[in-house]
Amino acid sequence: MKENIESRLRASLSRLGFNQIEVDSDEDGHVKLSGTVSNPNDRTSVLTIARTTPGVKQIVNQVNVSS
Repeated sequence: MKENIESRLRASLSRLGFNQIEVDSDEDGHVKLSGTVSNPNDRTSVLTIARTTPGVKQIVNQVNVSS
């Protein structure tokens, strides 16, 4: 399940150009996102993608906005 969550989430993020986001998950559906995006709207988009990915139950969002 861990690999499915990570691969689905990475594929979704990649399709929208968020290749710089690191994804880590565990067997319980807990996901950690890290990396940097260029603006707050992109940060929100990354979080929304994660929330709508099947199997994701909890998210730790460590995505930063570059200054």
